[in-house]
Amino acid sequence: MRILITGFVVFVIWSFISSWLYVDKIKPAMNKPVAVQPSPETQTQVADTLIQPKVLLPDDMIIYFEFDKAEFKSDLQTDSSITEFNTWLDKNQGSMLTITGHTDLIGTAEYNQALGLRRAQVIQDYFESGGVAANKMITVSEGEDQPAVIDQTTEEGRAKNRRTLITIKK
Repeated sequence: MRILITGFVVFVIWSFISSWLYVDKIKPAMNKPVAVQPSPETQTQVADTLIQPKVLLPDDMIIYFEFDKAEFKSDLQTDSSITEFNTWLDKNQGSMLTITGHTDLIGTAEYNQALGLRRAQVIQDYFESGGVAANKMITVSEGEDQPAVIDQTTEEGRAKNRRTLITIKK
């Protein structure tokens, strides 16, 4: 019986305290108006101008090569990509076109490094003939160091690593 009476007394005290807390403290705090500071228009315009160029940035382009070759045959997709890259570079003076040559792991590291550079230079020459300024391009060879496909035990895996990657760097 003593436990019941003690429990009832604690319940009544808890009810009074929680009612007082809700009515006097929590409810008025919820009804207070919150001061909202409007953001200045210039911040929105600055943010919009920063976002806009990313939308127009051309996608990276990958050109694949045959085994131990650095020959390239153009197609319509590549020609249209040259136009997109050239337009971007003309509008954004600080941007550069990076052409990175890659190889599979067959051969020595030195040979693959040289082959990757030859592949990148072939693409650079093609882009120059398409109107892209030579001072707007950087050619680099990664050789076999950065494979796109880790599993090079199959011909398909090695073929995906024989590539040249064309990207825009700001």
